[in-house]
Amino acid sequence: MESFEKALALGCDEIETDVWLTDDGRLLVSHDRPKPDLKLTLEDVLDFCRGKMGVNVELKCEMSEKGAHQTGAQVGKVLAERRDPDAYVSSFWWAALEGSKIAGPSVRRAFLFSCSPDRSALMESARDMRLWALHPNRAFVTPEFVHAAHAAGLKANAWTVNEPSEIALFAEWGIDGIMSDYPERVPKG
Repeated sequence: MESFEKALALGCDEIETDVWLTDDGRLLVSHDRPKPDLKLTLEDVLDFCRGKMGVNVELKCEMSEKGAHQTGAQVGKVLAERRDPDAYVSSFWWAALEGSKIAGPSVRRAFLFSCSPDRSALMESARDMRLWALHPNRAFVTPEFVHAAHAAGLKANAWTVNEPSEIALFAEWGIDGIMSDYPERVPKG
C-alpha cells in the first residue's frame, strides 16, 4: 500500500497493479504469485484509489488458460459492480480479457504485449474483442503503431518508459499513456 501512497504523493494519475485469483477465491495484489500470508486485496487498492487516481488492474495467472479466464471473470465482476470509471483491466492473456468481457461487459480492457505481432491482425483482434487500449512494451512503439491504434479507435499506452528522451519522443508521436518506474519524469497534461 505504501507504493500506492507514494504514487499519489508524486501526482500520478494512474497506478498499475498485478492481481491474482487465489484457490479460495480472493483477489490478491502481488507482483508474483501471492504467498499465503499476503493480505492486500484488490478491493483495498480500489478503495484507496477511488476518486484519487485510476487503477490499471493487470490480470495475472501462470500457465492456465482456464485460470486466466477465471481471474478475468472475477475481476470483471468486481469492477462492474463497483462502477468505478477510473479502473480497468489489462493482461497478456486473451482468455483473461475474454473472462472480464463476459462477466463485466462495461469494464474497459487492454491487451498487454511484449512482442511484435502482425499489426493488422492485432488491430482486428482488438476490435473483435472490443478492447479499449493496447499496451505495448516500449520497444514496439512506433509512430505507425500509434497511428494504427488510433485509427482503430484504441488508446495506446506504452510500458516501461523510463528515459526522458523516449518519454518526450512518444509524447510527440501521440502516445496516450506512459507507464514508468519514474513517474516524476512523465509530464502531466
